[in-house]
Amino acid sequence: MSTEEGSFTAADQVHIFYRKLGAEHDFVGFLHGGPRLSMGDGGYAMRPLAEQHTLILYDQRGGGRSDLIKDPKLLTADADVRDLEALRQHFAIDKMTLIGLSWDSGLAALYAEAHPDSVSRIVFLNPMPIALNPYAKERGQKIGSLMKPGDTKRLQELAKSAKDAPEEKLNAICRNETQIVFGPYLLHPDGHERDWKAMCEVPSAAMRNVAVVNPAINSSLGDFDLQPTLAKLKVPVLVIEGEKTNVPPDSTREWRKLQRTRGCY
Repeated sequence: MSTEEGSFTAADQVHIFYRKLGAEHDFVGFLHGGPRLSMGDGGYAMRPLAEQHTLILYDQRGGGRSDLIKDPKLLTADADVRDLEALRQHFAIDKMTLIGLSWDSGLAALYAEAHPDSVSRIVFLNPMPIALNPYAKERGQKIGSLMKPGDTKRLQELAKSAKDAPEEKLNAICRNETQIVFGPYLLHPDGHERDWKAMCEVPSAAMRNVAVVNPAINSSLGDFDLQPTLAKLKVPVLVIEGEKTNVPPDSTREWRKLQRTRGCY
């Protein structure tokens, strides 16, 4: 399987790091979860797709090996949409399939709304809450209730220790934080050590920049509601959520309901 790594100049002259696997004419763009660290958030599990497609993974601005933007004005959902369009143009792709994980299901939907002729189909994988009210707040409360006693204090301690920690210790701190934050989403969080490790395999500066990226992107969404955006989509859509999950199902049902009205599932 052919593999190519490099960077391209995206919106606002930001340099985006990518990894391209496979050499087929059918392009699949994977949009990693977050907004967080890098393509390691779910991307490596997508590699089998490169056997029959060209798979493109990339680190979104502010994270991974892309430019570590710190200006909140340049860390917005709109900027991420423009970066994805720059990726399409860089690889001279006519139409591409998009797989959006978690928050990046929202990015995939926003991109398809802005560039409907550039998307052939979309997979919404474990999609983010479809709207702030009530779904995001409902999910936050449910996941928070599943955190173990002392987890909040432990996260505060890890964040404090990360400020002055040497680079060789940051990866371990990141893995611990990631396990605490994402573990409650899973019915069986044990055995996911490889996932926590993959999400943290980034330069130390990128780990530190998470504290800048996450609030900026979330703030740019405001009091969001993706239902009008989803209602406009005209491409085939697949919505995937685990049969057994700790995520409240109401939001995912709304993602699916909007697609079923158009004959998609």
